[in-house]
Amino acid sequence: MNRRKALKNIGAGIGAITLTPTVVSLFHSCQTEISYSSVFFTKNDFKIVSTLMELIIPNTDIPGAIELKLPEFVDSYIDAVYDEKRKSFFASGLGEFLAVGIKDASKEKATHLSINDWDSQLAKYLKPGNKILKEENQAAKFISELRSLTVNAFKTNEFIGENILAYAPIPGKQEGCVDLMETTGGKAWSL
Repeated sequence: MNRRKALKNIGAGIGAITLTPTVVSLFHSCQTEISYSSVFFTKNDFKIVSTLMELIIPNTDIPGAIELKLPEFVDSYIDAVYDEKRKSFFASGLGEFLAVGIKDASKEKATHLSINDWDSQLAKYLKPGNKILKEENQAAKFISELRSLTVNAFKTNEFIGENILAYAPIPGKQEGCVDLMETTGGKAWSL
């Protein structure tokens, strides 16, 4: 899998990034670490973000976000790529999202919220047509950005690229206008 192209696509989807050895090592470290100590999120926030990411990409016949170690990648990616202003905005968005979730579920702490509480929060912000209150705008931006980070991490994951998406480790001839169903069986190309 071409990691440079993967990084370019992530950058195009969520902002331009500078390619550094640290960013490249993120792809490898998230595939091999057994225990992970979060670098951007607090321990509790990391658990909550992992739960949210698993709700966005659940474990089905394809591995989910947690099994693919997408939370670890996103945590490292934010720490390595985001500037301080963007990190601060993302963290305050998370805080706002947690506060709204606590208020909506009538709980005392975010750690007391159940999977169903989190799922209803995701539905509140991510389902089309739902009205978002002006004071919850930052929470909505946070969860939208988290979904984008999750999907981009999923698409650039090595397992997904090689086993789920159409993958050619050594590209053959270039064929222009061909039917996707004929070429890959309807699968999108891996990066």
